[in-house]
Amino acid sequence: MDSTFIGNYDKGGHKVSLEITIHKSDQTIYKNNVAIPLFNTLNIMEMAGQDYSTMFDKDKGLFVEFTLKKDIKNAQLRYITTGHGGWEDGDEFVPKTNSIFLDGKMTFSFVPWRSDCGSYRLYNPASGNFPDGLSSSDLSRSNWCPGTVTNPDFIPLGDLKAGKHTIQIKIPQGASEGTSFSSWNVSGVLLGYQ
Repeated sequence: MDSTFIGNYDKGGHKVSLEITIHKSDQTIYKNNVAIPLFNTLNIMEMAGQDYSTMFDKDKGLFVEFTLKKDIKNAQLRYITTGHGGWEDGDEFVPKTNSIFLDGKMTFSFVPWRSDCGSYRLYNPASGNFPDGLSSSDLSRSNWCPGTVTNPDFIPLGDLKAGKHTIQIKIPQGASEGTSFSSWNVSGVLLGYQ
């Protein structure tokens, strides 16, 4: 599924066109017939005052309970994560571990990071430029680069039995510095088949 997010308001609206190209792949393709959205912290209503997702400064992080009506085989978590905010010391520019717990047990842990952002400078004509010739869009970031797609990670969860389950995301979010704060956009969809 592809989507477009526009994070600003314009009285005349926006026009968006997408071109999708499908390439054959040697990757293992899972035949899922179950897709259950579990969480999404993106503040899609930012212009209406929706807060940024700063819950990761608490030890609990993001905690979600869900109930499966039937067993799911070969379950996976389709996980997307991007860190934002702060200046030099903010989570946007400092690598942070993302840990995922299923039913109280750590299932996956990694440091989402992109160090190839400078190669996309031509796609960022409005990026801030510094006196030394560096552009803001050149800087490495927490799993995203301006002008690029952030691909999901597919985290294997095994077979899940029907009943109640929990999923928890922990990220050591940095402290605020004055008016500057860090936040994380994370989304998770449970995939599998019955």
